[in-house]
Amino acid sequence: MTVRRLTTSDVERAAGVIADAFHDDPLFVHLYPDKARRRRGLRIEYRAYLRRIYLPFGIAETTDELEGVALWIPPDHVDSLGWREKLLIPTLFRAVGWRQFWIAFRDYAAFDAFFPDEPMLYLGTLTVAPEAQGRGVGSALIRSGLNRADREGWPVYLETGTERNVAFYERHGFRVTGTIPLPYGPDHWAMLRDPVDFR
Repeated sequence: MTVRRLTTSDVERAAGVIADAFHDDPLFVHLYPDKARRRRGLRIEYRAYLRRIYLPFGIAETTDELEGVALWIPPDHVDSLGWREKLLIPTLFRAVGWRQFWIAFRDYAAFDAFFPDEPMLYLGTLTVAPEAQGRGVGSALIRSGLNRADREGWPVYLETGTERNVAFYERHGFRVTGTIPLPYGPDHWAMLRDPVDFR
C-alpha cells in the first residue's frame, strides 16, 4: 500500500471519504443532528479545511486508491492554526446552520484551549472509508506521519472522541494526557506520542 500526498484534484473525493468516515462520529452526530445535513455539512467543512489549511500549510496524505485521509499540521504552522480556522467561520456557519453554529464554535474553541504549548506535529484528522476499514489503511497513513515525526524529533498530538480509537492510537505509541470537556458535545481524549530515537 502506497501513501502519497493529496493534490488539489483529490479534494472533492477526499472530502467525501472524510464525510462518510465521520458520519457516525460522536462529535459530528452532536454537531449535525440531521443525517442528511451531516454528510453535506462535513463535505463543505472538510473541503474548506483541505483547500485553505491542510494543502497550503499542512501535510495531507492518502493511499494510492484514496481509501483514507491523514491531515497533519507541522510544528512551524501549529501556532497559526487557530486564526486560520477563524477565517473559515463563514464556512462553518454554512455547514452546520445557524441553530448549531454557536455550539460548534464553542466546542471547537475548547479544543484550541486544550492544545499543548510546546511545538509538535498535530494529527488533525485520520479517516478511513467505511468499506476499506480493517485493511491496514489507517495504520499505513499514521505510520507515514509518525516516521516523519521520529526523523525530525517531533512529538505528535491528537484528539479523539471515540473510545475504540484510543486503543488504536495507543498501539502506535500514543498515551492519553487528559480529557477535553466540550461545553456542549462529548468529551474527547487528548493523546500525545513522544518521538522515537532510532540512532
